[in-house]
Amino acid sequence: MEPYPLSKLNPDTSEWRIRAKVLAIWQEYYDHYSTVDVVLVDDKGGKIHGIIPMELMPQFSSRIVENRWIVITDFILRPVVDALKPVAHRFELERSGDGFYDFVDFGRILNGAHDTSICVDIIGKAINVSKITSFGCHVYEDQVEHIVFDLQDTSERVLRCVLSITDALPLYRLWMTDPSDVIICVLRFVRVEFREGMWICSGVRCSKLLLNPSIPGVKKMKSVFSIKHGPVAKKQKIKD
Repeated sequence: MEPYPLSKLNPDTSEWRIRAKVLAIWQEYYDHYSTVDVVLVDDKGGKIHGIIPMELMPQFSSRIVENRWIVITDFILRPVVDALKPVAHRFELERSGDGFYDFVDFGRILNGAHDTSICVDIIGKAINVSKITSFGCHVYEDQVEHIVFDLQDTSERVLRCVLSITDALPLYRLWMTDPSDVIICVLRFVRVEFREGMWICSGVRCSKLLLNPSIPGVKKMKSVFSIKHGPVAKKQKIKD
């Protein structure tokens, strides 16, 4: 596979391999974690920001050396969330804690570009959490209680999500008991479908909901929302 140009790298790219030179290396420190950040440049002059959790650096210390050329295939591509960007690229590379998360950009889903025959992983802040009944879903029967909520990304885009009350009860309880918390949800293996005039991410048998899991993307997103909205996030509740 030929190296993919950094300037053209985007979430629509299904498979990619990049060869780039490490231009700069520095460390970033947050409340509960730290990262090693790099700027990479390819042979066409395209640049991108890369992020590696500090705890994973032992795996990369021999490769991530300033002025060294490296090959990368196993990083996640995601939109830049920081106000100050080290380079102009709209996206950045991040190595997740286990390397198996593959978060889909909200814009790709909302634009109808995602292949609906493939389940997705998504990440966002929970808003508008409510219980409803009679939501006809592929796996769940009518008259079974569900949790309906929205996930918001750092670009203020929103996706409607529907899970069975069994799968999402921890989210509902946390929402009702701790209104001051910013809840970051990771939804794994959910179905994307267009119904009732909107794109909806609904649970299927393989779906899984994780609340504030200990992965770098969650910690950084929580920090971004805390800065945007202050220590207490204002919440709205959809009427039951």
